[in-house]
Amino acid sequence: MNRNEKKIFLNFKLFDGIKDGLQENKIIRVNNERIEKIEESSALKGYREYEIIDLNGQTLLPGFIDAHIHITVPFIFKTNRDALFQMNRQLELNFLNCIKYGVTTVRDVGAFPGKINKWRKKINRKEAVGPRILTTTSFITSKGGVPEMAPTLNFFEAFIAGGQFVERIGSPEEAVKIGNRLIDQGADWLKTQYSEESFLFHGPLKKLSDNTFMALRKVSRERGIRLAMHHTEAAGFNKGIQIGVDTLEHCAANPLKHEEVDRFVAGNMAIVPTLKVFGDNFEIEEMLNWLGNEGKTDFMPEPLRQSIREVKKLLRKPYPPSDYMDKFYPDISFFRKAYPIAIQNIEKIRAAGGKVGVGTDTCGTGLSFFGFYWKELKHLTRAGFSNYEALKAATSINAEIIGMEKDVGSISSGKYADFILLSGNPLEKIEDVRHINAVIKGGERIF
Repeated sequence: MNRNEKKIFLNFKLFDGIKDGLQENKIIRVNNERIEKIEESSALKGYREYEIIDLNGQTLLPGFIDAHIHITVPFIFKTNRDALFQMNRQLELNFLNCIKYGVTTVRDVGAFPGKINKWRKKINRKEAVGPRILTTTSFITSKGGVPEMAPTLNFFEAFIAGGQFVERIGSPEEAVKIGNRLIDQGADWLKTQYSEESFLFHGPLKKLSDNTFMALRKVSRERGIRLAMHHTEAAGFNKGIQIGVDTLEHCAANPLKHEEVDRFVAGNMAIVPTLKVFGDNFEIEEMLNWLGNEGKTDFMPEPLRQSIREVKKLLRKPYPPSDYMDKFYPDISFFRKAYPIAIQNIEKIRAAGGKVGVGTDTCGTGLSFFGFYWKELKHLTRAGFSNYEALKAATSINAEIIGMEKDVGSISSGKYADFILLSGNPLEKIEDVRHINAVIKGGERIF
């Protein structure tokens, strides 16, 4: 056995993803990517054949899990020559950026199937740096429904992009056909949506029928995978409960009743609220400045240029511009008004004992960039979570939600040795997770 496969990490402060507080005087014994055992530091002398790695008193946490991301979106809003040439390099950066900011596992809930499968294989073969990946592949939606801005690609476009980002269906028969095809192509989850009103100024939206939702539910159960549902209204929250989905994505922008929350909890479901999606709309100028000052490290030139252009659109006066019915402008006032309501809804769910996860919607909106995972944790603390509860949601709770609790989410025997190292104590100051000193995946330092 190679020496590098057997390691002992020592001299750190440990948050294990389960217990509150930082533990000291521990060692973590790793063998062939997984944790063998966590022991008292006094046991060190018994393992002479292990490589000893001193972490110099840093804080060690489980690698973060982003339970709602769109990692194959290359931040390209208009295709041109430069965009085409830089697309694959931008995707390489997307996967690297997850690791760079401490995210070692993701659940991608809307991707180009060919791209996500290609990169997952490359990462698994260690030919590229990136997180562990679960994916829904394509987003299954209605014709004319969310995501409105995502077109159905022609043959050539789909070939270049790696398939359809969205599959627009209209019947239970199509649901069965598309659902099974996506699973055959590698989908670990299925994802659909229920939204009644556009947040792009386009009015009422077309929705799938209950029979179509139930057909998707039947496919997911027969194939042994889980079903997620996008929603932004109480109507969608309740539709998810009615259908029996496993996770609700985002959060209702209107108040939830206590009896609705109780039904959600009784259904043993989870919600990944992406509160950052609402909160980002208060920070448009901040994000524009970040792109201008620091974006070069995370973006290729053309995706960066197009991202800056898209954010600048949000600052135009009057807003929205006069062509709002022909183009896509997010309703900033909708998100700003919805933010405190979403916070209150998550407070209700937390108080009722509901399961709440952590997702950022990175690459999913014009304001969702890598490097701001910490903001989602901050939003959770505004919804009544302690720092400990927010960190637990980001690690062990998220692992349960996405169905990977046997492999990731906590520092415990048998799980992958996926760690992040940082200075400070995020249990006291949640913002400390902004500054990642190192990332270890499967026992190997990869950032």
